[in-house]
Amino acid sequence: MHIPDGLIPFPQYIIYWILVLPLIYRSFKWAQNDMDEMKVPMFSILAAGIFAIQAVNLPLGVGASGHMVGAVLVSIIFASPYAGLLLLTLVLFVQAFVFVDGGVTALGANIFNMGVVSSWVGYYSYTAIKERLGVVKASFVGAWLGLFISALITTVEISFAGAFPLMEALVVMAIFHAIIGVIGEGLITAVVVQSIMYSRSDLIKTADDKNRARAISSKTTIAAILLVLIVAIAAPFVASSDPDGLEQTMIKLIGGGDSAVVEELLAENTDVTYSSPIADYSIEGLGTFGEVAAITGGTLLLLAIGLLVARMSKKTPVEQIKNAAQTETMVVSEPIVTENTLFSSRSENEILHSATNLNIIVEAKDLTHTYASGGTNALKGANFKVCKGERVALLGANGAGKSTLFKHLNGILKPTSGDILVKGVPITKKNIMDVRQTIGIVFQNSDDQIFAATVEQDVAFGPMNMGLPESEVKTRVKDALKLVEMSGFEDRAPHHLSGGQKKRIAIAGVLAMKPEVIVLDEPTAGLDPSSASKIMHLISKMNRSFGMTVILSTHDVDIVPMFAERVYVMHDGMIEAEGTPKEIFKNPALIKKAHLRLPRIARLLELLKKEGIDVEIAITPDDAKDELMRVIGQTKRS
Repeated sequence: MHIPDGLIPFPQYIIYWILVLPLIYRSFKWAQNDMDEMKVPMFSILAAGIFAIQAVNLPLGVGASGHMVGAVLVSIIFASPYAGLLLLTLVLFVQAFVFVDGGVTALGANIFNMGVVSSWVGYYSYTAIKERLGVVKASFVGAWLGLFISALITTVEISFAGAFPLMEALVVMAIFHAIIGVIGEGLITAVVVQSIMYSRSDLIKTADDKNRARAISSKTTIAAILLVLIVAIAAPFVASSDPDGLEQTMIKLIGGGDSAVVEELLAENTDVTYSSPIADYSIEGLGTFGEVAAITGGTLLLLAIGLLVARMSKKTPVEQIKNAAQTETMVVSEPIVTENTLFSSRSENEILHSATNLNIIVEAKDLTHTYASGGTNALKGANFKVCKGERVALLGANGAGKSTLFKHLNGILKPTSGDILVKGVPITKKNIMDVRQTIGIVFQNSDDQIFAATVEQDVAFGPMNMGLPESEVKTRVKDALKLVEMSGFEDRAPHHLSGGQKKRIAIAGVLAMKPEVIVLDEPTAGLDPSSASKIMHLISKMNRSFGMTVILSTHDVDIVPMFAERVYVMHDGMIEAEGTPKEIFKNPALIKKAHLRLPRIARLLELLKKEGIDVEIAITPDDAKDELMRVIGQTKRS
């Protein structure tokens, strides 16, 4: 589908450069924002792999051949069409200038067709249907459609240049590329995506989500590079010698069946002439060895260029950390007092913790919500933010608006006004499923969340709807049940379980989807003290051992000091205050306004203080023990 020099005249080919240059710039900005240490080698290997596989022209059986474009595959893996555009731009530049494939004057048009049209059409077709068809089937459809539409656009461009009649060309190009889309694009894309889903499903999920995938091992990287080189070496031996779909269309419609006529016409119309010692993917005089050397050299060149561009585009993590820490220190180094916020101050350690570690992962801005039935104003301009890896408690009496706020965090409810941002991006219809894979919610009543006939089926429901292969679903179910200490309950009916066991199964169902953030609404409500203690131990383990961001709502003031790093106090649909547990419980006016009480330990020390004992108020058992030991020590010395 490479348009050669001489087919699009000046100044028409300038139009395509005007169209693609801003998008190429945006693709570099995408790389700057999204590229990280894990994605740099992946991008480089994909660039080399797409180049190598484009050298393999697959026979179509109708006198023509075709090869994979690869833009949709790259876009799916990185979850952005800008990834496909950037990678295809690099590949097409090397092909044009080093291998004289596609031509220099037509390069802008080729980037537009294969980098822009294919990436955008294919990727957004994939995202639109992946929830219904599953990731693998949707990748096949998206890849086929991306190639097919870009072939039709190519036909229109060449016809607009006056090279051949539109309708006849559309029919021929449509037939050729419908077949190419199945063989060379759809199947290969689906096979690669299936392989990734089977072996490393986290890589597909990452794309929308910068922090989910674990790093690729050096062994895997080396194996991938060797595989790409094998494809490059094998290309001359398996590639078809038939012309590709566009070339065959030109021979049929322009040359009357004679390729020499087409070559002569292109030579006459070419504005720019140039050559290369490895034109046509070969080194003259060396036969098949020359083809192998040329394609292998080009593959290594793309590997190096891809690595260089990815690393140059990538932001320096150390600089990001310093800038974030400096910015946040400037903003919150002093307490902030507003009409709806009694205080909001954070220590230097907390500032550095969120700035260097985690960044804001979910945020509510001026959030309001009015229920249609009854017109209840459940939220009245709530502002709320959580950084990745934090333990945050939303504290408030019944009816304060906690559950309503939580249902906005993954799009169950839509705001009447204001915004919910997940990693800085508002929730929309297009990204709602990705948001729900990022943020999992465990409801207050487990019976609202558990509905399957067996525990195993219930925990497997989320992963199955993510389109994961059966083997991956089974692994996730097993791991999630082990984590919540419910292994062996797979065949049990959920309605036969105790309240605490149901809560664990509900948590396991969310954990099986591997969210970055888990939100728990009143996790200890209705549980006996022993079950509540086990649930809180499990929640803390998810954060401390696995780095998961945990947000919980509660009106139980006794569990907050032992769990939360930060606390938001909610009252009458508004966030009244934000601070550490110590800061919150040292504010009696706030506690009274929110219809809360002090933790029992703090209340005990408060009563002792009223009896004349010189004791400071503490809110955790360890702090209270230290304070009482201090007082006892003073008493003995006196």
